[in-house]
Amino acid sequence: MHGASANRWAADAHALALLPTIRTLMAAGFVSQRELANELNRRGIATARGGNWHRNTVLRMLRRLDLLTSGQDGIDNGLTSKRATDVRAEALRPTIYKLRKAGFVSISAIARELNERGIPTPRGGKWHLTMVTRLLQRLERLDRVSRSQRRR
Repeated sequence: MHGASANRWAADAHALALLPTIRTLMAAGFVSQRELANELNRRGIATARGGNWHRNTVLRMLRRLDLLTSGQDGIDNGLTSKRATDVRAEALRPTIYKLRKAGFVSISAIARELNERGIPTPRGGKWHLTMVTRLLQRLERLDRVSRSQRRR
């Protein structure tokens, strides 16, 4: 193998080796390319060439693995990011439940505890009151939607 085909083969092999990790991350709520790149970098997982992950390197890998969903290939009608946020919120639901059960009921207490436990925000930053408020509102909305669909 020479040149481009060798590079393609190496990239395919690297993507396949990462497939279980990518599926685990996506199931945990890391669904946007930026989130996946941040989490792969945080975990110290290098790209096929040993560099850092960026949105575009994740995009190429997802294309290789045929894991792109509607709207992730540069065309976004807004529904994809809303679905991604819903998935992230659902992934955090058990944590929020445990925190509330442990007595962390105020928004500031929840934000503080999420930060102390090292649970990152979608962009890898610290939790603030507004972010927790929006997360709780989203979870309530998802509950209402779920209840209304069960009644049908």
